[in-house]
Amino acid sequence: MNIKQGQEFYLTESLQQHPSAFIIFNKDLKIKWMNNSSKYIFTCEDSKDLKIKGIFSLGESKKPEQVRIASSFESNIEIQLRKITFFLRSRVHEVPLEDGSSFYLLEVITNSKESLEAMKGTITCIEQDRIDLAYQKQINLKTGKLVGLEALLRLRDEDGNIIPNDKFIPLIEGESLFSLVVMSSLQKLKRAFELKNEFDMDGVTIYLNVSAHTAMQDNFTKIFADYVKDLNLKSGELGLEITETAELADVKKAGESFQKLKDVGIPLAIDDFGAGYSSLSYLRDLPVDSVKLDKVFAQTVSEKTTSELIKFVVSVCDTLSLNMLGEGIETDEQKNKFIKIGCPNGQGYLMHRPEFIEDLKKSL
Repeated sequence: MNIKQGQEFYLTESLQQHPSAFIIFNKDLKIKWMNNSSKYIFTCEDSKDLKIKGIFSLGESKKPEQVRIASSFESNIEIQLRKITFFLRSRVHEVPLEDGSSFYLLEVITNSKESLEAMKGTITCIEQDRIDLAYQKQINLKTGKLVGLEALLRLRDEDGNIIPNDKFIPLIEGESLFSLVVMSSLQKLKRAFELKNEFDMDGVTIYLNVSAHTAMQDNFTKIFADYVKDLNLKSGELGLEITETAELADVKKAGESFQKLKDVGIPLAIDDFGAGYSSLSYLRDLPVDSVKLDKVFAQTVSEKTTSELIKFVVSVCDTLSLNMLGEGIETDEQKNKFIKIGCPNGQGYLMHRPEFIEDLKKSL
């Protein structure tokens, strides 16, 4: 492999077969070589379908020669793969040459082989339009009136079968790549708003489920604010359910982002409340509009301890003027318990199983 001015450098067999993804490029960002893992992720036989668009450090676009380098540095790399563009967390190593020049070795930072597989699978789903949404109704438990729809992400394999979300999403949701999944979801979501107008569902909010990781990304607020503007949506038509797969790293930053979303008419719900990292302090520190109790409460609602906890949350929501919904309701007994305790809204298989848009249209 010719890297620079006729000097030959041959990578060892161990690097070629290394589980991490490596890409070698020059200071002009032109790719010279990819190892097997890189080819696997990007489904490229060579680098002709892949371009490095920029190296981002501290929020600014920089070329390698503009960055102060010791032996390596971490950065977001803007990648163009055929027709899609995204960012990857990377470590860039400078490799000096005998003539005083150097080339760069990019290492895609992933935690495991499973992360590489998830990255490849997600990229393939985006490129081949295998991202879909299923919808589940949210109803007033007393009246049965439709109050909301939750849009649930569904990824499909090459045969059209649903890929379990936990196989890919937890492994890539901290990556900027996940923003492309959100963008693809928003494109699909347009059909739901068309349906909403067709059936005159005034007062019904369509919620998209996003993770706390996604909510903390820099372009998160702009994506949704632009979407509301482009579709000319009314206040409250689009909502976001924030799933707490991890504790919000910067509650102050999250609060500022969430407030910007509220300012453009996007209500926010804390999803799976009472499980994982969810905290009452979020209700104090974040400008949320609604609380969704985790389904574990529905499963044990007949137990005195659980019912007392739900009563406590009902009281907090009443005091703070927050909406409240119980998830995972599967029996009439559970539904009646929630009504008796004072939880107004519910969601679960008893009332409605998630449906894709065509089936949802029939059920409406």
